[in-house]
Amino acid sequence: MPPKPQTLESIAHAVQGYAAISVNSFAPELILGVGFLLAILLDAVTRKASSKRFSVIFAAVVLAIAGVFAATQWHGFDALHSHDWKPGFLIFPYSQTLFAPVIHAGVMDHGYGMAVVDNLSVFFKLLVSLAGILVLLMSLASQKLRTQPRRLGEYSSLVLGMSIGLYLMPASTDLIMMYVSLELASIAGYILAGFFRETEHGAEASLKYILFGALSSGLMIYGFSLFYGLTGTTNIIAIRQVLALNPLTHAGTNMYLLWTATVLVLVGMGYKISAVPFHFWTPDVYEGAPIPVTALLSVASKAAGFGMLIRFVVFIFPVSAKNGAPLIDWQMMIAIGAVLTMTFGNFAALLQSNVRRMLAYSTIAHSGYMLAALATGKAAGIVAIVIYLVAYLFTQLGAFYAVMLIENKIGSEEIDEYRGLMLRTPILCSAFVIFLVSLTGIPLTAGFVGKFYLLTAMLTPDPAVHGVPWLWLAVALILNSIVSLYYYLRVAAAMFLRRPIGAAALERISGEIARPQPTGYSVPVTVFLGVLLVPVLLLGVYFQPLVTVASSVVRFFNFDNFRY
Repeated sequence: MPPKPQTLESIAHAVQGYAAISVNSFAPELILGVGFLLAILLDAVTRKASSKRFSVIFAAVVLAIAGVFAATQWHGFDALHSHDWKPGFLIFPYSQTLFAPVIHAGVMDHGYGMAVVDNLSVFFKLLVSLAGILVLLMSLASQKLRTQPRRLGEYSSLVLGMSIGLYLMPASTDLIMMYVSLELASIAGYILAGFFRETEHGAEASLKYILFGALSSGLMIYGFSLFYGLTGTTNIIAIRQVLALNPLTHAGTNMYLLWTATVLVLVGMGYKISAVPFHFWTPDVYEGAPIPVTALLSVASKAAGFGMLIRFVVFIFPVSAKNGAPLIDWQMMIAIGAVLTMTFGNFAALLQSNVRRMLAYSTIAHSGYMLAALATGKAAGIVAIVIYLVAYLFTQLGAFYAVMLIENKIGSEEIDEYRGLMLRTPILCSAFVIFLVSLTGIPLTAGFVGKFYLLTAMLTPDPAVHGVPWLWLAVALILNSIVSLYYYLRVAAAMFLRRPIGAAALERISGEIARPQPTGYSVPVTVFLGVLLVPVLLLGVYFQPLVTVASSVVRFFNFDNFRY
């Protein structure tokens, strides 16, 4: 018997039930939204400056609760019960202009939606929550933030507001949702970057962040409009289906406009991850913003940007079943961008005398490393990025935390002022060197494991071409890592091998050996340093659980099914 025609009543009934499922699946974001409003209310009713610190703890608790709810959405894989595997489901469906909703047994088909709940989105939600919690705890030790205790409530609510956008970016399956989530995260980031607006660097950081952000957002949304004009839809799954309608001739598809739209969208996403040539805001913003905000932008914001970029390039472009070539050669485009990004970031870092600006340029280089793995277009490349992001989180936060503690004591971020610092704070300097070594990718650290899997993805032979097509990209990564070793170890050499400024002159005048007074830190500060240091060392020798998690993140991609 032919299927019964779908009535408006049946569709509405199915959509109503599906909307309820969507709201339940949206629980982590709802928790963050409610926490954001409560943080504003808490700041309004709290009068004493000493009580404002509670808002920081409150925001960290909200992020932890949201992370727990997000963790419940994780779909574990059991090879013995593979039929129970659920790769994920779309939420918040809406009416498509080209594709009508389909009803099966009274339930609407999960064909299109504004966002998706799958292991990739859950992973980035957990990463954002962890980074946010660590940054908020780091903020309690910031001397500059302590000078403005009355604004800590505002600071905490902005971190929660930014986290909502960061949660949604990797989960978005619609161009409109991608833009809204990106702007939601960016607007809070603009304010946080200029949190010290009274200072010259703070005002400059916020202004440059806004100007470059507005330009890149405008270009990206124009690219989205071109995709809508070419396909008649904003859903990336539907766009893929439209582009794959005639794969041999691409009849009806204006390839010049498609290329233009793709480049414009990559401009907006490249800005978020500080890819060259959309990186200009990065060093000034990282230097002018509070160090905890700098750490949040360099870890959580960059991770969410990569999640959205992965979602876009992997899902939107159909791939030929005959030769495996994508409709748009986005892989070569990203590969060239990766080489430019890592090379510029590393060589610009060589010229820096300020530690924070050096780390800012190094974050640009790390974006290039991860772009290189994405350019391979393989599941192994996505796995490598996931592993690298986890290692990068602890390493980068640890490095910025060490810089903040040193600045609290000596009031400077200049490398020359670090000379002989080991005599005053041996534990902190030793931990800082380990973080720098991990950023370089030296064995027995988490950074080495991350770079190992990046190189593995690029050096895996491709049976289709009977060779290693991305060998040149792996060579570029290795050479750039060698360059980075110089400027990272330059900081270590200043702390361990060079004498403090003025010490030699003082010895000549007095005839006595100058011995700097040792500087101690409180127990909570030292414990938090250990919290960041232990994962860097542990993941360097025991990383199999992380690899398993990363494999589960991309298992649902099922790359073989992404061919037309």
